[in-house]
Amino acid sequence: MRVAVATQDLTRIDAHFGWAKHMMFFDISAEGYHLVRTHRFRGPLQADGDPAKLAAKIRTLRGCSLVFVQDIGLEASARLNSLHIQAVRSYANRPISEALEDLVSRLRQRPPRWLRREEQRSRQSQARLSLSAQATY
Repeated sequence: MRVAVATQDLTRIDAHFGWAKHMMFFDISAEGYHLVRTHRFRGPLQADGDPAKLAAKIRTLRGCSLVFVQDIGLEASARLNSLHIQAVRSYANRPISEALEDLVSRLRQRPPRWLRREEQRSRQSQARLSLSAQATY
């Protein structure tokens, strides 16, 4: 499952979704996690009420199931929900590694229903991508 983290300092979940300087992307499973890539955003990142800046951030989340944020506005939250991406605020201002390790631990044990649902969606999405890649050859 792919997860994203909205961060300013690259160590903590310390960014509001719309104002994040960086998105870090991790692949995560019951076996552990690893960093896939980091995306840096340029341009205005302050609270200005401009929903146009959300499009670039939302595009980077393609293939993600979860995004860890300090906070998120109503419009961004609604747009993510329509794409079946769950925003997680419960780890706000905590170290990224702590949130990811907790998620791995939950996957190893009995995950809550929302996490099982996201993991299943991720598997289905990966299977569809695999089938479409095979069909092009």
